[in-house]
Amino acid sequence: MPSPVGHTIAGLCGFILAQPTGLKSQRWPLLLLLTLSANLPDIDIPWGLLIAGDPFIYHRQATHSIAAALLIGGLTYGLVTLLGTRLKTRGRKVGVWVMGLYLSHIILDMLVSDLYPPAGVQALWPLSQDYLISPVTIFGGLHLSDSGQGLLRAILSQENLLTILQEIVILLPVTGLAWQVTRRSRPQKQS
Repeated sequence: MPSPVGHTIAGLCGFILAQPTGLKSQRWPLLLLLTLSANLPDIDIPWGLLIAGDPFIYHRQATHSIAAALLIGGLTYGLVTLLGTRLKTRGRKVGVWVMGLYLSHIILDMLVSDLYPPAGVQALWPLSQDYLISPVTIFGGLHLSDSGQGLLRAILSQENLLTILQEIVILLPVTGLAWQVTRRSRPQKQS
């Protein structure tokens, strides 16, 4: 799985591509919403820790599915539509962006050379329990099961910090490209 750093960069990229307009005060909540959406499928980690004492027991299952992305996008659409007059935004657009960023998490996880079997994610859950992974992987996986080391120390290991650096090197240029493309496509202000 990519780290939260990689998923957050994907959320930032999605925010840039969304080209939010309107009040600047509304951009920060949208940025927060989209970066949270890009990380949301990993809610199964604290859930597994709380319920079963194992952070990875439910990881890459139902929360890493297209069905979950559709559900989260639909719920966002409904909530934003309900509050739309206060937010001065359209629920459909926000719902689609949230769903897209949620899906970006699933896609990024499918591009990881998975270290722990079964490899991949249950992207087609509940229709299939199979784990799907891309035949070409571009990200290294995080090493988190170093026994006796503790989860936080394992996350901050030199090997994992190099994996996070790899994510930054791959994803920041994509985000920069998105910024350049959207910047050029915006109408220029006339004086």
